[in-house]
Amino acid sequence: MTTEKTEIREREKRNRLLFFFKVLSFILLKVFENKISQNLIYHIPNIDDVLKAATFLLSSHILISLGRIITVRFYLRRKGQDPFRSNFVLGINHIASILNVAVLVISMMFLFGIKPIDFFTSITIVAAAIALLSKDYITNMINGLIIMFSDQLSLGDMVKIGDQQGRIKDVTLLNMVLVNEDADLVMIPNSLILTSQVINHSKQNNKKLTFEFEMKISQSLEVNDIEKKLRMAASSFNQHIQKDSFTLKTMEILREAIKFKCQFLLTTTNKTNEKEIKRLINQTIIEIAREN
Repeated sequence: MTTEKTEIREREKRNRLLFFFKVLSFILLKVFENKISQNLIYHIPNIDDVLKAATFLLSSHILISLGRIITVRFYLRRKGQDPFRSNFVLGINHIASILNVAVLVISMMFLFGIKPIDFFTSITIVAAAIALLSKDYITNMINGLIIMFSDQLSLGDMVKIGDQQGRIKDVTLLNMVLVNEDADLVMIPNSLILTSQVINHSKQNNKKLTFEFEMKISQSLEVNDIEKKLRMAASSFNQHIQKDSFTLKTMEILREAIKFKCQFLLTTTNKTNEKEIKRLINQTIIEIAREN
């Protein structure tokens, strides 16, 4: 999370500098608006439209930025949350970005002398057709905002979504970005997250390790013997494993093999210990399979 926090800090610094630049530009524009219009009216006939568009663009961006800053600070002060883990901040930032794009479009209309109300009224049917064609994209965006304003998932959480497992690096309007154990970036569409089984390991006080494996059916196969050997292997890390949390379940009996699931809880989420435990248990499962 250190690198992610540094990136967010740098982004916030840039946003603050950009905000002060917008305020300064707006003040200068309003102070010298008449002079600019008088001096450039002969060179740029539509200078009034340009100034109107620039004024609308800057004033709207300032209001959006100010609203974003006040809302985020009020929320974080009230909730007492880490701003680098709060999805609410992500949601507000993305909404601000959408509003800024809308303001830019309207400003371009002012620039070319188009009345926004007349324009939007005239393209109602076209807008409906575009919305219908891009409904999956819109649904993904709405689902992204739902995730951002939810407290169930936060930046930095270790989660399992379907077959993918990793730490949440970012949530965008299109997808959630995970970093798995191999340091690969995995992007999962937001619509898929809301329809999949999601396990958030970070919301638990401990970490659950699960090992699913198959054993070929043979005369020497004994469930009690398998459990005994796995328990003995896990006992090497008793100080990191929660007492009485070890379980071995028979999940399915097939024609030529049996599916097992071994689970236990770790008392701490230490990656080094977790890797060592996984390596030892996996090696023990391989040895048991060889013996049978």
